[in-house]
Amino acid sequence: MEQARRRTALCVVTAGMAVLMLAACGDDESASDEVCDARSSLRDSVESVTSDIGEGNFGEAQDELSDVREDYDELVSALGDLSEEQRSALQPEVDSLRSAVEALPQADSLEDLGSGIDAVLADVQGIYDSITQSLDCS
Repeated sequence: MEQARRRTALCVVTAGMAVLMLAACGDDESASDEVCDARSSLRDSVESVTSDIGEGNFGEAQDELSDVREDYDELVSALGDLSEEQRSALQPEVDSLRSAVEALPQADSLEDLGSGIDAVLADVQGIYDSITQSLDCS
């Protein structure tokens, strides 16, 4: 009887330790880390469109606009996990960026897209810098 209790206790302790180890090894990111990653992805996708525009690749630049919108949406989603204070501090820049991103699909030429992406790039750099400073992104 005593030996059965020890085995049960040993199994419970072993299982508990396994759960703790798996939790510790998990790759759950903090809200700040997710925002830092999202701001980098957004900047990268905007720079990719900018590069295509510089090379005169209007079709490729238009195709990559979906990446910009997706990365913007991911940033907004990640920002939702921050504290109210952190979100409020970044909200004006997020609103400005939203307006610029929403205007992108209306571009009918390489020139129009270039001027639209310039506005997005400026807003992305501003929010990139703000997030970097406020969340201590590396």
